Amino acid sequence: MEKPKAIVLDVDGVCLDSSKIIEELFELKLKGDAKWDYFRKHCNGDRVKAINSTRSLINSIYPRCRIILSTARNEKCRKETEMRLENDYFMYDALYMRPKNDYSPAPEIKRNHLLEIIKSYDIIAFVDDDLANCEMAKELGILALRKV
Repeated sequence: MEKPKAIVLDVDGVCLDSSKIIEELFELKLKGDAKWDYFRKHCNGDRVKAINSTRSLINSIYPRCRIILSTARNEKCRKETEMRLENDYFMYDALYMRPKNDYSPAPEIKRNHLLEIIKSYDIIAFVDDDLANCEMAKELGILALRKV
């Protein structure tokens, strides 16, 4: 049986512009749970904006192609992330997040996501704003597109 085709997209930097919150995290030098608690508190606020070009792309290909989201956001902010994506009218089939208390580098987190997604989907593209994540996907033989 043929697997459904899917495009895997990052959340922050591809679907949502959360750069102001991320800049604050660097300025505050928060780490571990404090970092995620701060992010969870602010990731659904007015300073985070939908990236309209990504939403338009998703709307133009969905449901002919499945949309899978892969984010290094911590599982602790799943509810807030899902609410934000719903409020900004993003359609998707699945959301893969960083496990709680896992502080591994993002490429490692997303590699695990992709290896799991490959079991059920034919990934036709991976879109991320981080070059390291794109290089990792390329090493897995997946077409990687960097959003700049």
